[in-house]
Amino acid sequence: MSIRTNRIRGALAFALCTASMAACADPNDYVLDLDFSAGEQELEAKMGAASSAPAGQPAAQAIALAWGRALGNQWLTELYGQFANQVNGAGGGGLDAVSWENIVRFAEPGEYAVDAGVTLEIERSRAASEGWKVTLGPLLQKDIDELQVNANILLTRQFGAQAAPPLQVSYQFQVKYRATPLLEPGVQALGGLRLAAPGGSALPRDHRAGPAVFGRYRLGQGRAIQYNAALLFGLAHGAPDTTLRAQVDYEF
Repeated sequence: MSIRTNRIRGALAFALCTASMAACADPNDYVLDLDFSAGEQELEAKMGAASSAPAGQPAAQAIALAWGRALGNQWLTELYGQFANQVNGAGGGGLDAVSWENIVRFAEPGEYAVDAGVTLEIERSRAASEGWKVTLGPLLQKDIDELQVNANILLTRQFGAQAAPPLQVSYQFQVKYRATPLLEPGVQALGGLRLAAPGGSALPRDHRAGPAVFGRYRLGQGRAIQYNAALLFGLAHGAPDTTLRAQVDYEF
């Protein structure tokens, strides 16, 4: 068996092992990556729908509409509005939150053994009682032959909320195989841990993982449409049975 085949199998096995970790995700959550170039702009839609959880939670739908721009080769900034809705008899709908997301890449892609960066996101909910949410964490990306592997750890904390939840530690993981530019199969996993209290023990929450597809279609003159979608299965009590999510970018 070739070294290349062993690497591919090893990366896929690692993805499945990571999927067994505890997780927490909104239905339209997505995996952050370090793929952008100077001057790039994008209009983006991030969509998701989750089925009812075993614990009786209602199904959820969410969509985010965004505009982003790469300010040089190291900094991508994005503004988006989040629209969320609870179905199955629960209320909701309309603008849920606005966010400012930033990704800083520490070096040019491929300059070191692993590409590294950091993300900072500031979110303001429409409900004043929920205050501000700040997310910060490292982003890692590695190319192994035709595989691209992403692994991110994110720390989220709310400020100014009437009943602020504890610190949330989450992860994002994905592997994609560059078969053709239009269709790249892979896997995704989203999840995390929430600390019960400062200094308290970490309690597992829901986790989700499943197959994903990626692709990019060039339109010419520096324009392109890029997409990814995944069908994620709940792998713990309290997780939605299934989550269908998708992301479509128009780059120009």
